[in-house]
Amino acid sequence: MTLSDSESVRSTRFLPTTLGEVEDAERYENGGYHPVFLGDLYDGGRYRVVHKLGSGGFSVVWLAHDAALHTYVALKMVMADHSAEIEAKTTHSHQLLSPFQADERFATYLRFFHIEGPNGRHLCLVLPVLGPSLYELSHDRESRMSPWLARRVSLQVANALADLHSKGLVHGDFTPQNIVLRLQGVDFGAMSDADVYRLFGEPKIEPLETENGDAPGPEAPRSMVGKVDFFTSGRDMFSNDICLIDFDQSFVSGDPPEKLLGTPAEWLAPEVAAGRHAGQASDVWALGVTIMRVRQGDSLFARCDFSTPWHVLQIAMSAFGELPPSWGSLYFDYDGNPTRPQNPEAGEFKEGTAEHSLTEWVDSIWDHPGSLDETKGLPQPPGDQGYVPPPYPKDLASKFWKPGSVRVNGLYLGFYDDDVEQVVAGLPKISPHEASLLRDLLSKIFELEPSKRPTARELVDHPWFRYDHQAPLLASVEQ
Repeated sequence: MTLSDSESVRSTRFLPTTLGEVEDAERYENGGYHPVFLGDLYDGGRYRVVHKLGSGGFSVVWLAHDAALHTYVALKMVMADHSAEIEAKTTHSHQLLSPFQADERFATYLRFFHIEGPNGRHLCLVLPVLGPSLYELSHDRESRMSPWLARRVSLQVANALADLHSKGLVHGDFTPQNIVLRLQGVDFGAMSDADVYRLFGEPKIEPLETENGDAPGPEAPRSMVGKVDFFTSGRDMFSNDICLIDFDQSFVSGDPPEKLLGTPAEWLAPEVAAGRHAGQASDVWALGVTIMRVRQGDSLFARCDFSTPWHVLQIAMSAFGELPPSWGSLYFDYDGNPTRPQNPEAGEFKEGTAEHSLTEWVDSIWDHPGSLDETKGLPQPPGDQGYVPPPYPKDLASKFWKPGSVRVNGLYLGFYDDDVEQVVAGLPKISPHEASLLRDLLSKIFELEPSKRPTARELVDHPWFRYDHQAPLLASVEQ
C-alpha cells in the first residue's frame, strides 16, 4: 500500500510567536482551549494563575497559587471537546491507581472542577508541580542526559512499570513525555510569586496577533505566554528520581480499549500499530524505545521518515524481522492507520525495502567530548552562523549538557552542515562494553511477538542498568 502525501490545509487566523514551544493558537476556537491570562482566578477565586508550565495536544497546564492550601499547584485545563472523554478516563485511571496513592513515582490529580467559557465547558485538573520531562531533557542536540543518569532513571522507569503491571494495570501511553523528574528542595508553601519568578523566570508575554490585523475575539487570549524555564535560577532543584504521569489511556490488563491508542506513532508497539489490542507487553516495547531515547537523545526511529502506524511496521520489520504469521493479513487506510478490509480505503500491508540495524543505532550513540580544551570559551560565532544557546548552569553539569553549546575544533555542534556532521561523527562513542549490554537488553525487548517479550519485572535485573563504567561528569567541566 502507498500512503497519500496530501494533507488537508487548515486556514490560519493568528501569526506565529517567538516564544518557542507554546500551544497551537489556532485551537482557541469553539470546542478548543480556554483562553487564560496571568492573574485569572478560577474555582471561586481559589486558584490564581501565575505562570505557564506547558501544553499538550488537548490541554494547557498553568502554574497557579492555591489560596486554600497556601501553596502552588499545576492547573491542567482541557479542551472543551475532549473534556468529557478525558474526565471519564481520568477518573477511571485515578481509581485504578489507588494502590499507589502514597507512592511519589505515580502522579494523578488532587481534585478537579469545571469552568464555562467562550469555547465551551472545560475540565480542570489540579495536579502537583513536577519537573521537566525526560523528552525535554534528552532531546537531540538541544539537551542530553549524562550516561550515568540515563541508566539510573531508566532503571527507575522499569521498576515503576513493573510495579504498575504487578497490579494488573497497563499504562497505555508510556512515552518520555509522560515521565518527569521530581523537584527537590522547593517548598512551594513558603514561596511568594516573586520567589516563583526567581526560580522559574518571569513570564514571557507576546501579543497574539491575527493575520488580518483585527484584535482576537473572545475565544482567544489577547497575549500568549511562554512556559517556565526550570533552569533560570541555576540551582540543581531536580532530584534523580522519576514520576510517571498522564494515565488517561490506562486500563486493566485483559480489558483493552477497542480503538487505537492516542500515543504518537514512534512509541507504538508493532501489535498496536497493526490494530491489535494493547497490553503489558506493549508497555514493555515502549519502555525499550524510551530507554533508547534517554540514552541516545533521539527516538529509536529518529533517522527514519515515519509518522503513522503503517511506517512503524515497515521499520520494525526491516530492523527486527517478519511479523508473526498469526496476525494474518493487515489493512491500512490512506492515513496509515489500521483498518478492516471492508473499508473502501483499505489497502493490504506490504513490506517496504528500508533496512535498519539495532547494532547501528546503539553503536552510533555519542557522548560529551569531555575535553576542557575543546569545550571552553564559547565565543559567539559570526552572525551568519546562527544562535548558540547558553550551556546549562555549572551546578547541573554532572547531569545534563547541551550539545548545541559545545564547540569542537572551532565548530558548534548545534549547527547542521557537512563540517559539523563530520565533527559529530568523530565524537566519543558509547563504550563497546556498554554498547554490548544495551544491545542485549534492547534485542530482548524488541521482539515482534508480544508473548515472547520479557516482563518489566524480568528486565530490571539486566546488567546494563547497573553499568558503572562512566562516573558523573565533574561540575567543573566547561561547556
